[in-house]
Amino acid sequence: MYTNGKGGGIGRVGYVYDVRMKHHFDLDVPLSAEDQHPEDPRRIYWIYEILERSGLLSQMHRVPVSPITDTQILRTHHREHLSFLKSTELMEVTELIKMQEDLDSVYICAMSLYCARLSAGGLLALCREVASENGVVDSGLAIIRPPGHHACQNKTMGFCLLNNIAIAIRDLQTTSSVQRVAVVDWDVHHGNGIQELFYSDNSVLYISLHRHDGAIFPFSSAAESSRIGRSRGKGYNINIPWLSDGVGDGDYLYAFREIVLPIIKEFAPDMIIVACGFDAAACDPIGLCNVTPECYAAMTAMLKNVCPKIVLSLEGGYNLEAIANSALACAKALAGVRWKAGLVPRAATVREYTTLPESETRGSFSSERHTYSAEWQTSPKKGSLSWWWDPADEVPLCFAAEPSELGKQVVDRVFDDVERYWQTL
Repeated sequence: MYTNGKGGGIGRVGYVYDVRMKHHFDLDVPLSAEDQHPEDPRRIYWIYEILERSGLLSQMHRVPVSPITDTQILRTHHREHLSFLKSTELMEVTELIKMQEDLDSVYICAMSLYCARLSAGGLLALCREVASENGVVDSGLAIIRPPGHHACQNKTMGFCLLNNIAIAIRDLQTTSSVQRVAVVDWDVHHGNGIQELFYSDNSVLYISLHRHDGAIFPFSSAAESSRIGRSRGKGYNINIPWLSDGVGDGDYLYAFREIVLPIIKEFAPDMIIVACGFDAAACDPIGLCNVTPECYAAMTAMLKNVCPKIVLSLEGGYNLEAIANSALACAKALAGVRWKAGLVPRAATVREYTTLPESETRGSFSSERHTYSAEWQTSPKKGSLSWWWDPADEVPLCFAAEPSELGKQVVDRVFDDVERYWQTL
């Protein structure tokens, strides 16, 4: 039985998962093929499987999933966008394959809209449960696909059909007491869709940490640090654009300490939603960065310390081992599992989209249990961190990672761009 070291349990953590989301797939690639599209239907299964094998899943609360309605979609997307997606449900396979040639990095099959409704509906249901004063959970993990943070009001792009997080936020603001939401997007790609939808809105704080070096989707100037919002939303859109690949734990934790955590604390959100892509993870074949599962867990724990109502919503991540290990680490952080209470999953070691066929995954996860040195009892190197890291807790080794010089330059530039809008800076 896992416990969190402070007398609590894991049952207050929720999750959503629905195997039917796997029915969204690329018609150009047979499901039996070894090399799948990067947005592989097995992504959600690998996360579910490792949580089950860890023993964690049985102690978490499963929130039922149902597809969202047209009304819920239309709070975020144009009617023309929904009409286009509905039209794909009646197309022949040859027509769908031809049509997707004109789309921006998106594949669609006849089941895609239904899967997108389930994906957004799962996140929405979990957020409602976390928001409820009488709910059984106060944080959660949405194991969903297709992803959503690139989807714009009237456009599919970047593997995304509906903007899951935007739909959930508008639902919360309409149906619950949650009005102020902070979105932390640590997917390696800029969440241009979320930015577009809330760019003039001061009820939503959007902070994105992403690569922006001319070599990674969506290749847009909208990802620059100078894009800080407009009108009432000025200062509420914060881009932290890494200028190269190879970014690692030290860079992310430096950005969290200098910008992310202080601003979120001042914003005082009713809920945090993480656009939880794992494509900055070590060995991801697209992100080409080096964030470890331990760092993802540490970032999750720090955000939860600032706002206990937090939901992680799966976005990208294309190495199956990396996303499974990273998601397990984050789930343990949500549950408050002390670092020494169980393994911290290892980083992936092979840079590829897929590893073993799904039928063989039962034996593919490491059950190795790590031991921890006395270094975990030392304090983080820099600054007074007591307000966002409990000094009674063991300190993760990732805190010893130094930021790169280029990473520090990026964070310092962002600081200069937004400091006038936040007293804490």
